[in-house]
Amino acid sequence: MQIGPHQVVIERKRTKHLYLKIKNATQVHVSAPRQWPHEDIVAIIESRSDWITEQQQRFAERPELASAPLVDGAMIPYRGRNYRLALRQGASKVTIVDDEIIVQLAQPDDESAVTQRLERWYRSQLKQQISELLLHWQPIMQVQASDFGVRKMKTRWGSCNIRTKKIWLNFDLVKKSPQSLEYVVVHELTHLYERYHNARFYALMDKFLPDWSERRHRLNHNE
Repeated sequence: MQIGPHQVVIERKRTKHLYLKIKNATQVHVSAPRQWPHEDIVAIIESRSDWITEQQQRFAERPELASAPLVDGAMIPYRGRNYRLALRQGASKVTIVDDEIIVQLAQPDDESAVTQRLERWYRSQLKQQISELLLHWQPIMQVQASDFGVRKMKTRWGSCNIRTKKIWLNFDLVKKSPQSLEYVVVHELTHLYERYHNARFYALMDKFLPDWSERRHRLNHNE
């Protein structure tokens, strides 16, 4: 079942205490006494939401960049386009020149080092893009997120903790178009008005971003 931003499996057992276990980056397992009211269990999970998120993030600190090897000449995605990866020897840095993403490293033939350097660059670029979108959209929508984070998510593009007002964005959004990223940011900010995906939520989306449905379709169909 879904509790806030977390997918939770609740198992009733002959026990006096509630036990919470983080199974992976997307699922939480809870063992609870048989006699405990459901709403009490939900309240405890919601109170530990930040801790759960931090633990799940540990499972997702090294997201995959692509299925193909990261070698010189490989094609890699960034902001809705494919770029040719160019590996060069030198002081560590990443730059974009025309249709190439140039990764400069002391050992450019070390694929693990290339992966780690690209991940850091991807993450920093995405955080900068999200920050700019928040600066633009929060005054327009008259809402304020307390903070945001980036992590790998298997089943969603973003999430919003209604209680803390922190939003999370999927690491893979760095590969998608700027329009897709903007859609997800507006979507999560809208949750600060309305927790559920109901008629009010979609009416607000229509108000703030009239073409949100088209953007969602393109995002989910890799268009």
